[in-house]
Amino acid sequence: MLNRSHVKAFTGPGADERAEKVGHYLKAMAGNDASRKFCVDRGIGLIRATNESGNTAGGFLAPQDFDAAIIAIRETVGAFRQGAETRPSGSDNQVRPRRVGGVTANFVREGGTIPESQLQFDAVETTQKKLAVLCRGSSELFEDSAADLAEFITTEIAYGFAATEDDCGFNADGSSAFSGISGLGTKLVGLKSAVAAASGHNTFVTIDINDVTNLMAGILATAIPGAAWYVSASAYALCFCRLAANSGGLVARQRADGTISANYLGFPVNFSGKLPDVPSGLAGKPMLFFGNLAMSSVIVERQQQTVIAISRDRALDADQVLIRGVRREDIVNHDVGDANTRGPIAMLVGTT
Repeated sequence: MLNRSHVKAFTGPGADERAEKVGHYLKAMAGNDASRKFCVDRGIGLIRATNESGNTAGGFLAPQDFDAAIIAIRETVGAFRQGAETRPSGSDNQVRPRRVGGVTANFVREGGTIPESQLQFDAVETTQKKLAVLCRGSSELFEDSAADLAEFITTEIAYGFAATEDDCGFNADGSSAFSGISGLGTKLVGLKSAVAAASGHNTFVTIDINDVTNLMAGILATAIPGAAWYVSASAYALCFCRLAANSGGLVARQRADGTISANYLGFPVNFSGKLPDVPSGLAGKPMLFFGNLAMSSVIVERQQQTVIAISRDRALDADQVLIRGVRREDIVNHDVGDANTRGPIAMLVGTT
């Protein structure tokens, strides 16, 4: 699994300066006069969000550097976001056209009538949903250096968002607990791209190379470019590493930020802690995913709309500070094929 302690929120040129600005922004929201002056002197706006209630110190739109750092971490540690298409939205509801059929070429004799065919479209509708995280820290945390405070708060909020996006994208069952979102594990059930493992193969140590290649064959040919594996740490170790010990095909290295860059049979491996991560039986349940998420799934989100609120009042008796982060987005798995047609993403299902 990814090494959380090594993932940095602020990277690249001017990283320390950007972290310091965000840290002073957070301190200013918590009532620190010196940090408030720092923000005013440098034009760091404390802009109250529209239609977002908050206490006297909260309910503000996050500055661009803070939003960018949160997104950067989510794209590093969130497997679903790494593969899915991401789109901005300027409104709470959006309808996007989707091509479902195309023109047909036919041989015709000279002077003959050319058969007419039509482009076919339907619509993918998205509705912005409120995604929020609430965490608490000791008041001493806000006495740390501005840069350290920004790194800590940004990372915590980003990890919370990334984990929920993965859970929704892969596991959501369409219930109110997931705000009506249906994940791939739900939408692929009974479809052609739900590939059954061989009889009795329902743990990661029983998956064989035939199961793996059958899974790869379960997606559209046009989805092969850009395809990737989506697995848990257990699946990676007990399945891919085990198979590679006998037949090769696995390449892995550690990046400078501590994360793992892995490749199996020529395709990238993306890790998610929300995918099955147990050595026990998974009969009838998804075990691995393979395919091109950019073709099957989309994350539609409001740009620059992270809303941060900080309260010293509610947790006053424990000498703690509450931090709330809110975003608006939707996740739609819009193209998964049907019972007779493969889609761009497939899942391997354990069998009894």
